[in-house]
Amino acid sequence: MFGKKKHRKKRNSLPETKTVQKNMSLKITLDDATILSFGNAQHQGKRPYQEDSFGFSSLDNKELLNSKGVLAVLADGMGGLSNGKAVSSTVVSSMLEYFNNPDTVCQSSQQLLWLTERINEEVCRKFCPDGQIKAGSTVVSALVHKGFLHWLCIGDSRIYLKRKDMLYQLNEDHDYLNSLLEDAFRGRTSYEDAFCDPQKDVLVSCIGNSELPEADYSIDGLELEKGDVIALCSDGIYNAITKETFKDLLSDDAQASAQRIEKEVLRQNFQNQDNLTIIVISVN
Repeated sequence: MFGKKKHRKKRNSLPETKTVQKNMSLKITLDDATILSFGNAQHQGKRPYQEDSFGFSSLDNKELLNSKGVLAVLADGMGGLSNGKAVSSTVVSSMLEYFNNPDTVCQSSQQLLWLTERINEEVCRKFCPDGQIKAGSTVVSALVHKGFLHWLCIGDSRIYLKRKDMLYQLNEDHDYLNSLLEDAFRGRTSYEDAFCDPQKDVLVSCIGNSELPEADYSIDGLELEKGDVIALCSDGIYNAITKETFKDLLSDDAQASAQRIEKEVLRQNFQNQDNLTIIVISVN
């Protein structure tokens, strides 16, 4: 199921990625004196396979950090289709490989969109050659450069910003529920029917669809402030805990935040707990 288009909005080696060690936030200082701390956590939940993928651009290449900043990418392979892990891995590795290449330019959300469209074409050629969606993935990416946050999302993975004890979801979920809620707002259906619709969680846009009906991205970027905390997560996180709990568990200790959220999700002990992945970036 796919909705109307809204706001469109040379390989050498695998990219370098870093997974932060447990109980330790990795910190870097950019040339504008911004100090960023990084954390992450991932768990298979109660699913038979881990189909989430994530990674960071090179965090120890000073030239890259000063010229392009930092890119974090998270992709959630669609479990209802085949090759979910392969597609999510392709999305993450391809984005980071391009970004880490010193000969490429990627300094805005529009460039992230262009790159994502090229990666989507690659995924469609490799996994969906007959035009049918046989493999898919969400993607959420965050680029921190020159004191600004640029982001791009396709699907229902999310990016949040915590600022001054308020938590903001920056992107819109690309699921059928949002279309149903628009119909409810216009009086064409009821809100009760919208939330009870059995198709409400079906994605209307994802990597693996040849036309990418919807893509959310920041037009000009968001100027970051000291104390901001950025969180990227798959739906296995936000479907398991409340927004208030999510907010309370985020702090400027990025790795501790990621581990607290993972622990709280698993503590719920849901029978069908989905794969869960979270990236946390704090601005100090």
